[in-house]
Amino acid sequence: MKAMKDADVIIIGGGIMGCSIAWQLAKAGASVIVFERHDICSGSAGATDGVVGYHTKQPGPQMDLAVASIQMFPQLQKELGEQIEFDFTAGGLQPAEDELQWQILSEIAEKQRESGVDIRMIRTDEACALEPQLAHDIVGALYCPTSGKVNPMNLTMAFAGAARRHGAVFLTETEVTAILVKEGQAVGIRTSKGDFYADAVVNAAGSWAAQVAALPGAELPIPIVPKRGQLAVTEPVGFFMKATVQCALYNIIKFWPERVSDKRLLSLGASLSIEQTANGGMIIGCTRELVGFERHNSFEAMELITKRAMRFFPALEQVSVIRFFTGFRPTTPDGRPMLGEISRLPGFYMAAGHEGDGIALAPVTGKVLADLILEGHTDLNISAFDANRFF
Repeated sequence: MKAMKDADVIIIGGGIMGCSIAWQLAKAGASVIVFERHDICSGSAGATDGVVGYHTKQPGPQMDLAVASIQMFPQLQKELGEQIEFDFTAGGLQPAEDELQWQILSEIAEKQRESGVDIRMIRTDEACALEPQLAHDIVGALYCPTSGKVNPMNLTMAFAGAARRHGAVFLTETEVTAILVKEGQAVGIRTSKGDFYADAVVNAAGSWAAQVAALPGAELPIPIVPKRGQLAVTEPVGFFMKATVQCALYNIIKFWPERVSDKRLLSLGASLSIEQTANGGMIIGCTRELVGFERHNSFEAMELITKRAMRFFPALEQVSVIRFFTGFRPTTPDGRPMLGEISRLPGFYMAAGHEGDGIALAPVTGKVLADLILEGHTDLNISAFDANRFF
């Protein structure tokens, strides 16, 4: 006889994905329990920048999913009832240092426009008019006027708060030790606080999703690994920049690493990503390193990214860095998230593997998972993100 269920849905992971899914499910009337081994927003969403940009998305299905997700942001602050510091008009720039980078970005932009987004190439004068602090020795930039930014910690906590108001329960400091399976179907989880049962179990554990999927009961070979991202934060300064800026190498390393000849940059995945936060500080990144769960900052990476920042924004030479930190990007072999139910373990759903696009894709991920769990389908085409594609 099946144990009485504790909730309609159990979610493993109290990060931005888990909280977004919890909110969508709870406001639709489902009973939800979120399990988090540390605290809410203690993973990737608490250790990242807040870029919400079209121009950093892989052309094709990833971009289409981003369009659906980013269009949800203007209403989120109203719906969630909390300040998430969303700016839809910040714009996104990717300066090119030479004609080769210009050509590669032009090819990327052409493919990205197929999703109906205003992404175009602009020359030096226009780029520097948009961002006067930008170095004038660039040849131009990829530009997206509607890219934005958000405070990822505020957004995660707002999702959690809204989910709680709709009845969701959050159990923090709770370790999940096994997936409970009955007659071939996931029916709950075993935790440090006992067993809990539900109709569906969602793996939203981010960079730790593979470890969750490998737990006794499930034992699924999920190919999600962490990529370390190192960032620096400066002291607050006066208004410095409006756009979020990534150098051309950001997209080139992300989409076409074979075109990068500098092996040092490639091994670190080092490029520039920079934005100014609401309090005036600059967040400067970033790296994409396959070093497991090694969390420390390296002098090599910090030197590279701060030099890249000063190369494009010389005035930053006079600004002090006040701290460094790291975060992990949950990465799949093809760079796309795993979304949906695992066919070999009905009742067990994946919502992880978003790499560096997690903040931007969080709203639509919550909606998609809620639709799949409650309705059995979603109106969006998510075939490219099929959770079973690696089996």
